[in-house]
Amino acid sequence: MEGKITSIVRQKKDKSRASIFLDGEFAFGVCDQTIAEFRLRKGDYIDRELFEKISDFDLFVESKRIALGFLNYRARSEKEIRDRLRKDDIPDGIIGKVIEFLLEHKLIDDEAWSRAFVHDKLARKPISSKQLAFGMSQKGIDKETIEQAIAELNGEESDEDRALKAAEKRWPRILKSEGDNRKRKQKLYTFLAGRGFSFEVNDRVWRKLSSMDADVEGIDSI
Repeated sequence: MEGKITSIVRQKKDKSRASIFLDGEFAFGVCDQTIAEFRLRKGDYIDRELFEKISDFDLFVESKRIALGFLNYRARSEKEIRDRLRKDDIPDGIIGKVIEFLLEHKLIDDEAWSRAFVHDKLARKPISSKQLAFGMSQKGIDKETIEQAIAELNGEESDEDRALKAAEKRWPRILKSEGDNRKRKQKLYTFLAGRGFSFEVNDRVWRKLSSMDADVEGIDSI
């Protein structure tokens, strides 16, 4: 696309953008930041090379706007930002520049995001380290960052602590609904397994709860 700018007209639907006319015909739309960046004025000549630079910059600005809007709702991982921009078919080269901008301005931080993710998940209900790690991996967090977040968590509270906390809340319901010790054990194991806790952790929790409840007898034989 080449030609001389004959007019720059503010768009009616989006006042932050303007339509560029080359040789009397509409050529493309750009945002105010792009106009300022390239100092576009009536009478300027746009050749193909300049047009490509203008287009790339304008797409970068628009992509930043999308990413920042996405971040307004809550913190996001780098992968979430990339996935969001790809939904709009934004080229990987532009996405990479947006990620660089966000990292430079500390608007995304996978380590901080991971800590927040763990905190938010556990605020809802106690779940295992394994389930937390899986959730973080699904969001594109790298293995080292996941391991660090889990290590920090387990330094404060172990899987067994969280499993016991979950079980203590569920236990009265199990006791009320089931009189058979074997079935109680099965229900507790199934419940805790659904939270991602291992068999070994579930077994220790079962024995702790059982030993505290006078209504349960003979657990060593179960």
